[in-house]
Amino acid sequence: MKYTVVKMPVKKIVFILFSMLLFQGLTAQDTIQRKSIITLNVFSLLASQAPRWEVGYIRNISKRVWLGVELGYGNHDITINDVGGRDRLNNDYQIFEIRPSVYFDLRPKKKLKHLASFELYFIHHTDTFERSSYYDPSEYMSYRYDIADYKRIKYGFNVNYNLLYNFGSRISLMQTIGLGLRIRDVSFFNVVNKTEDPYDERESFIFPVIDNYLNTTGIASAFNFNLDLKLLYKF
Repeated sequence: MKYTVVKMPVKKIVFILFSMLLFQGLTAQDTIQRKSIITLNVFSLLASQAPRWEVGYIRNISKRVWLGVELGYGNHDITINDVGGRDRLNNDYQIFEIRPSVYFDLRPKKKLKHLASFELYFIHHTDTFERSSYYDPSEYMSYRYDIADYKRIKYGFNVNYNLLYNFGSRISLMQTIGLGLRIRDVSFFNVVNKTEDPYDERESFIFPVIDNYLNTTGIASAFNFNLDLKLLYKF
């Protein structure tokens, strides 16, 4: 007897899992105080310019204080965000992130939770680009190349304001907005056929969110605007 293997798109799998979790959360009616939370960052998965799967764990340690950590990983093959036709991603795209955080419950007796949080983060992003250019601010010069390896290190902190919307006793959504500081270090190496290009003046950072991190080398710091949306499962 022959069996047919049915391949299901990743987006459909994510939708089915999300629907199952949401249904379970809406139908659960127990009043047990949940102290552990598993998170899935929807924004970094579906809307980020550097898409990645980012999951986390949050633990309640007192009436108002929660501690958490998130780990993120992405590559060209597992992303479900096309990022405008994937013109920003190549086959060698990889990204890793770690993000510890502490939350403080501003309204512990209210159904709609208001949380203040402080988080640190570290991001390691690599790729290989072809037939493009980059600007080196230390030399005031742009360079064109045929092939180049790319590396970006980004780290910093954010102070956030979070709203927690509960859908039953187990499922929630966390909406986050925040502001912090960031430092990023971008380098190009193993450059093939590197040639000087006419001077092209570029701004490394423009407050608060624009950063030409894909084509500007060196170390730069600036304010960091943070926007997130997480799906939470409590147990």
